[in-house]
Amino acid sequence: MGILLYTGGCKVRKNEAMEAILKERRQWMKEYALCSCLSLVGKQDTAFRNDISQTVYVEITDYSRTTKNNLYNAVDSLAYKAFNSITPTQIADYEGKKPYMMSCIEFSQSEELDSLIRRYDYQIQNNP
Repeated sequence: MGILLYTGGCKVRKNEAMEAILKERRQWMKEYALCSCLSLVGKQDTAFRNDISQTVYVEITDYSRTTKNNLYNAVDSLAYKAFNSITPTQIADYEGKKPYMMSCIEFSQSEELDSLIRRYDYQIQNNP
């Protein structure tokens, strides 16, 4: 009886560990999404062109990149959609300028992005 309880405890700890890994990787993917959106904003800015943040997030998140239908491509597509939907502000003092950073931050915290990332949990590489 003690062996069964011990084995069950290991399984619970393993599930908790995997959930912790998934939570961390999901957060990193949200940060990757923010970088993706901001890179679209700064295409002409050399500071953005030389930034390696997206590449670093690809390396640390460990989602599969072997197929064309991978999370990175899906997030980049959603970031492009979010970037193109940024509209000029209605605040008179800013003369119709677009709030790029604010919009990219909102995108990176959106339910739509969170849902997309969760759909790719199965692609996480199991080497934490």
